[in-house]
Amino acid sequence: MINEIEEELEEVVLDSSPASAPSPAQTDNNEPSPEMSANIFSRIMLHCAQPLFSRASDLHKQNRALEQEDLLPLPEMDMGKIIFPPFEQAWNAQPTETATIIPAVRAVIGRRFVAAGFVKLFNTSLQFSFPLILNALLKFMEQTQRGEIDPEDPWHMRYRGYWLSALLFVGMALKAITENLYFQTVYRAGYQTRVAVSVAVYNKALRLS
Repeated sequence: MINEIEEELEEVVLDSSPASAPSPAQTDNNEPSPEMSANIFSRIMLHCAQPLFSRASDLHKQNRALEQEDLLPLPEMDMGKIIFPPFEQAWNAQPTETATIIPAVRAVIGRRFVAAGFVKLFNTSLQFSFPLILNALLKFMEQTQRGEIDPEDPWHMRYRGYWLSALLFVGMALKAITENLYFQTVYRAGYQTRVAVSVAVYNKALRLS
């Protein structure tokens, strides 16, 4: 009987945790989050959140702010009932005497955190490439002014300034996109960690009470 009560209390905690509580949009319309069905480009460019931005713009013109019912539905992967089970399983798999929170947190955000590291590495590499491209572009301009560019040279030498400028533009665009993706991934990882720890603390408090 006591075990059944504890299980019911755990379900209440999971369903009532901040990460699993549905927004009014979910409760009323039972609609999934647009992010769940969006493609990778829509997620990176935040196009899936365009309805929220449009709503905020309309309210701003009326000197009003966003309300709870204006927010987008919470993605399923950010809900406590999805985040907590891997955390609990990794925690219970450790010896009680030497249990630490690191393996449990790794079970929740390990892959996401590693992916964020590779994105940040690529982003930093792009940042170091800008001075090299700019230096090559300035060198080409100096050669052009001195008349050192022969019309008989291959096309990629004669038009080096154009494709270097295009390469610089693409590099800066990729840097902005990857930086946005990095911060989005890291913030979500931190959020999911807080959710997992909060649910674990609530469950522990319920067992002790």
